[in-house]
Amino acid sequence: MNTKQCKRILLSGEEHCRVVYCEECGVAELEVGALSLRLEVEAFETLHKVMQQAVSKLQALSASREVNQFLRNLGNVH
Repeated sequence: MNTKQCKRILLSGEEHCRVVYCEECGVAELEVGALSLRLEVEAFETLHKVMQQAVSKLQALSASREVNQFLRNLGNVH
């Protein structure tokens, strides 16, 4: 039985979303609303990398759509 007392440190947080870290367990915990995901630090870092890549691709997709819309609108100018 684990008798260690968790020492949770708030790393970051906004309304309904935060990340806490337990020094004793070596686990980062992502809390989004009622969802709680406990990850070892290495897995948390991988999640961070994957999320950064996804955000970057979403931003590129959005920018591409804006350019395409702008170019379509140019064709409608008299």
